[in-house]
Amino acid sequence: MRHRSRHVLATGAVLAAATSVVVTTAPPAQAATTTHCSTSTSFALLPTGQGYLFPNLRAPAAGCDFVDNGAPYHFTVDTATTTVFTGGGQTQSYTVKNLQTECASAGMGNGYVGAYGCHVPGTAHKR
Repeated sequence: MRHRSRHVLATGAVLAAATSVVVTTAPPAQAATTTHCSTSTSFALLPTGQGYLFPNLRAPAAGCDFVDNGAPYHFTVDTATTTVFTGGGQTQSYTVKNLQTECASAGMGNGYVGAYGCHVPGTAHKR
């Protein structure tokens, strides 16, 4: 009888091991910040006339719902204005409605939200 109980105990241990569930933690979610601003201004240096018109953003903090949850920083701006310096003292201003951009860094200071390294979402940032 003693031999049989060892056999039952061993079988039970194998069965328990075979049916146990392995629990692993999910990979950590990538941090991201999504922000809406009513207005913003930008400055772009585009001597060749090529490049992204909104490489940076500056927006009044009171008009943004900015909470820093880490990069990447996704911005939607109702009315975005940029001043492009094309060289030779020439400037051109552009206004875009419903601008959507992604930025590499962002922060708040002196009542403004600032974002840098901005580019069209889904494209690689080029300097």
